[in-house]
Amino acid sequence: MEDASPCVCGRLRRASRALTRLYDEALEPVGLTVTQFSVMRTLSRHDRPTLAELAEATAHEKSALWRTLQPLARKGWIDAASSEGERGQRLALTPAGREKLNDAMPPWREAQARVSETLGPREAALIELLKEVEAHV
Repeated sequence: MEDASPCVCGRLRRASRALTRLYDEALEPVGLTVTQFSVMRTLSRHDRPTLAELAEATAHEKSALWRTLQPLARKGWIDAASSEGERGQRLALTPAGREKLNDAMPPWREAQARVSETLGPREAALIELLKEVEAHV
């Protein structure tokens, strides 16, 4: 017997894909995807985190995050360096990475404004609901 109730996961995934397309299109002229932008933005707020710390902060699996970071490192936007006597690498935006992030802020803000306009007064409630889902699932 088929259940006719909507699948919450399916709806969230479709909405996520639509939002990703919107932000990716906005960020395309500066050469970033929204995933790269988000990781760089989070990295700019932390003091040389390890891959594990950044993965925790961005809710990524370490291997997926590493694949996201590789093109950014090749372009010279992030630095992954080991500190003496410490296992693992510490991550940081380079000056060129900070500049790239600054260049990405105006188109990101435009995309953000489009989403805010669509959501209207429901935006804050949606953010709170999504935080709840993340915390309890």
